[in-house]
Amino acid sequence: MSSGQVPNTLRVECIADDIRLVRDEDDLAERIVHADRHKIPATIIGGGSNLVLRARLPGMAIVLKLRGAEFERLGDDDWRVAAAAGENWQTVVDGALERGIGGLENLTLIPGSVGAAPVQNIGAYGRELSEVLEWVTVFDRQELRYSTLTGAQCAFGYRDSVFKRDSLNRYVITRLALRLGRTAMVTDYPDVAREMAVHGGAVDCNTVADAVARVRRRKLPDPARIGNVGSFFKNPVVSEAQLDGLRGLVDIDDYPAPAQAVGRKIPAARLIDAAGWKGVRKNRVQVWPRQPLVLVNLGGATGAEVLDLATSIRDDVYRRYGVALELEPAVLGAD
Repeated sequence: MSSGQVPNTLRVECIADDIRLVRDEDDLAERIVHADRHKIPATIIGGGSNLVLRARLPGMAIVLKLRGAEFERLGDDDWRVAAAAGENWQTVVDGALERGIGGLENLTLIPGSVGAAPVQNIGAYGRELSEVLEWVTVFDRQELRYSTLTGAQCAFGYRDSVFKRDSLNRYVITRLALRLGRTAMVTDYPDVAREMAVHGGAVDCNTVADAVARVRRRKLPDPARIGNVGSFFKNPVVSEAQLDGLRGLVDIDDYPAPAQAVGRKIPAARLIDAAGWKGVRKNRVQVWPRQPLVLVNLGGATGAEVLDLATSIRDDVYRRYGVALELEPAVLGAD
């Protein structure tokens, strides 16, 4: 047994009772089967980009180091990219952009690993992963074998999937395939549209990616420089009646709800900002001054401190506006 620090972009200290780096699928299966047979809690960690970790992670932390991404041309504007779960997400995005392949340009600069992308159904600036995902390979802890799930079997929703709803952690993602080049570009998201109008030029996957990157860099802190998990709260969906009531309290935009929801989606950032939380510091954690959806570790913060500030924000927004904010990152471990 070898204890160690669990990697995470929030940069909080979390010690796992036992931490193991896994570089191939056979080793992964052996470690999971061993842990399950001996009733040892096993937590799968990718890049640690969407996690809030408490001080200690009981049991075994399995850090995926599965690497590799292959691009296969199927037709003139039809590509498949198959990538291992431990590969860096940006490596896949860059590989598509270098080849002039569209489909991932709106998802540039999202930190984390490939394997984490389907769990959260990552999305940004009008594009969701579910629109381009073809299949995932998983190790099934119930059947004790590898199998393939189609995009439909992943049961994707807004920042949601069967993997996120899987309370028994049945599936461990090891590989996925994306079909690229066939989707229309999304350029009408307000921030991106404004950015492209300013810079002009031809509209292709690379210019869209450049516009998205400029917007993200202006608004969001780089996790390589300051600890964060990106957006800390999901954008809530409210009823038409609730939206009308909100507009009596705050000037707020609204957008179509995800396909699986009824109502209108509203920006959580606007509610947090209107409640006066932008830039607020509590202990060693701060609400990012340029994007109130983001909480940053100013140095030495614990997971408990981050969650304490998040709870204060959530309770205050609910008290003021009657809207319940939901955390986007997973919370793991014990204090």
